[in-house]
Formats: sequence, structure tokens, C-alpha cells
Amino acid sequence: MRFFLVLLSSFAIYAQETQVDLDNVISAEATASSQSSARQENINKLDEEFITLKADIQFLSQELDITNAYNNQLKKLIQSQLDEIDSINEQIIQLDQTARDITPFLSEMVVTLEELITIDIPFLMEERVERVSNLAAILDRADVSISEKFRQIFEAYQIENEFGRTIESYKDEILLEGNTLSADIFRIGRIGLYARTPDGNTNAMYHPKNREWIEISGGYEDDILAALRISRKELPPNLINLPVVK
Repeated sequence: MRFFLVLLSSFAIYAQETQVDLDNVISAEATASSQSSARQENINKLDEEFITLKADIQFLSQELDITNAYNNQLKKLIQSQLDEIDSINEQIIQLDQTARDITPFLSEMVVTLEELITIDIPFLMEERVERVSNLAAILDRADVSISEKFRQIFEAYQIENEFGRTIESYKDEILLEGNTLSADIFRIGRIGLYARTPDGNTNAMYHPKNREWIEISGGYEDDILAALRISRKELPPNLINLPVVK
């Protein structure tokens, strides 16, 4: 009986120890399971971070490719602009040389035009002399381009050229035998220049060789009046009889 009690006591102690070991195993397993779950969560989190990081790397790689392509295009553009600047600088040098070469020629053209007006029959002298003075003035202006200077000089030559094949009338003063008279002037090309006072009492023509006005008569009075009216478009074009100095 005593032996049985000892046996039961030993078994109880063993069972108690076994229960403790089992609890320890269960606890350890639970701890291991919890740690495994935590590790899995960390792994999942790392996977997500890796996927995000990979996507970021791919995006940055694409951005880098785009940036490199833009930089290459920008380099080409900058080089093209530098080449254009070099070309413009070269053209400026050539233009400066052209300007130095053409300026004396333009000055000579203005002087020649002035001489032509001086020896020509004296019609619209104030207007024509002023035009030449303006041309001479712009030759010394740095703010007027060479092309503009040439354009204005060429235009002046065209105007003078047109005078040779047109007729016109205008009012002016003439010096006749020492007297200054107001008169209506009729010009026919560069062939003849005629004058008639408003009252019709004095009719004159310009003598290019003597470079003076001379009075005319002998029936030309009506012809001068008709010529003036034709130039004003008051009469249709018609043949007129006027004297010409050879």
C-alpha cells in the first residue's frame, strides 16, 4: 500500500513535469509561430517595398533616358545657334566691308544728281534741290541702313527720269528782264519750259543756252493757255504749237 502511494506520488510528479514540458513546448511553438508570422509579414512588406523600389527605378531610368535625349537635342540646338552666330558675325564683317566700298559710290551718285539738276532747265527747283539735300544728309546718318540710302537715291533718280517724259503745270516765280513775276508754268518733258502771267499779258519761255527767261509773242499766247489747260486735264489731249529753242 505504501509502495502504491509512492508510485502514485511519483506518477503525479512525472505527470506534473510532463505537463510543464508540454506547456513549454506549446508556448515555444506558439512563439515560433508568432515569430514566423512576423517574419512572413516582414517578407511581404519587403516584397512590396522591392516592387515599389523596382517601379521607381524603372521610372527614373525612363526619366534619365528622356533627359539624356533632351540634353543631346539641346546640345545640337546650342551648336546650331553658335554656328548661326558665327555666320551672322561673318555677314556683319562682309556688310561692313560692303558699306565701306559702297558709301563713296552713293556719295558720288548724290553729287552727280545735284550737278544734273544744276545744268537742267529750272523747273520745280525748290523741290528738287531739297530732295538732293535730304539725300546728302542721310549719307552721314548711322541709323539709316545702306540699303535704305540706296533705295532713296535710286528713287530720286527715277523721279528725275520721269520728268523727261511727262508734262505738268504749277505756279512759280520767274525773272524776266530784271522783273520777278508770278506765273503759271508749263513743262513738257525737258524739251521746253513756258510761263504765263495770270492776266495773260505776259508769255515767256526759258532759253536753256542763255539760261534766262525770254518773252514770246506772235500768236503763241493761246497755245500756252491751251497747254496749261491740257496739263490740268481741263481739255483733252491735243496738238499744240509752241516754239522750241535749239
